[in-house]
Amino acid sequence: MEFPLISIIVPIFNVEKFIPECIESIQKQSYTNMQVILVDDGSTDSSGKICDKYASGDARIEVIHQQNKGLVAARKSGLKKAKGKYIGFVDGDDYIDSDMYQTLVREMEETKVDFVHCRYWEKNSTIRSSEKKVINLSVERISFLENTILGVKDGITPSIWSKLFKADLIKKTYDQVQDQYSLGEDFLNVCLCILECDKIMILDDPYYHYRIREGSLSHKNDIHDLYDLFKLYTGLTDILSVYGYYNDLEKTTDEFLWNNLLAYMDRINSYHFQIEHYYFNEVKKLEGKRIVIYGAAKVGRDYYAQISRYTDCEIALWVDRFPEKYHYSHITLHGVEALDSTEFDLLLIAVLREETANEIYDQLIDRGIDQAKIFWSEPELYSLSNKKSVRENGRP
Repeated sequence: MEFPLISIIVPIFNVEKFIPECIESIQKQSYTNMQVILVDDGSTDSSGKICDKYASGDARIEVIHQQNKGLVAARKSGLKKAKGKYIGFVDGDDYIDSDMYQTLVREMEETKVDFVHCRYWEKNSTIRSSEKKVINLSVERISFLENTILGVKDGITPSIWSKLFKADLIKKTYDQVQDQYSLGEDFLNVCLCILECDKIMILDDPYYHYRIREGSLSHKNDIHDLYDLFKLYTGLTDILSVYGYYNDLEKTTDEFLWNNLLAYMDRINSYHFQIEHYYFNEVKKLEGKRIVIYGAAKVGRDYYAQISRYTDCEIALWVDRFPEKYHYSHITLHGVEALDSTEFDLLLIAVLREETANEIYDQLIDRGIDQAKIFWSEPELYSLSNKKSVRENGRP
């Protein structure tokens, strides 16, 4: 077997706790002819410095530092620098087995497929078992694409980090993915690859370790998930139309939308109210903190609905001067006196007017609250037409 150069692209944003394990798992690959491209996408923690440290000791590693543009743009920056015959991806908070790329390159070289897909680990379980096989897409393209879209066993998972691609294929297809996608960008790219490919290989062994990270400001059930879902559906139908497969897969795409709508409705049913008018625009200030929300009227209610969807912070307390005025049967609303017995990192004043916020601020200072912990900013008015969505503002 020949040992061609492969390029491994690692998009990185604020994953200082995980990036050493990620990089070292790539360095320890039994396959050594690699170009490793670390794309620091505007990290505000020490991730960028950690990347530079590893690059200084390993000539195979290159680092790109750029302003935060999001995952898609970060990968595109890496693709522009990639020189390998084959290209793979590893997310900055994940890691891989030492024989992953040795195995994937061998299969690419021996079978001459366009990309190879492997299983992966998630929470100590492997995802979607399948027998090892080569798929001839010139014969099975419609049925295989249908299974992939619907997520059935005979398809493949829509993740690009569980695969190794021919360089010209992934550069051509990923360039068609719009930078602003924040949901389903991998899914669209995998569909594009299936439409462009002749043959692919599916392996039955897992080599990639996908980490579900509680430290990300992910939205559990945001109304913008619904907007992004429709955008994803539109993107899928547009792609199928361009390639001439929409008529064959119209029923499949409608089922894809319906299944995801049902899943979305199931999730939001666990919440008793949603964001209606206002949202907090500076959610990065909440990362890793115990939060007190002060105010239970419209702004406070909407802030609670928004912030409760983030996995990387905790609402320690919700208080109001007159808690008896409000009736949220599923949530305990406390009086201001509860602040005396609660530890917290940030108190967020949830009112609309700055004058009111200043009054509350003075009262809190008189009460002995550390002024460095008190914060107010003008609430953003929620609208689907906003140029900056809740998701965009909250993107980690």
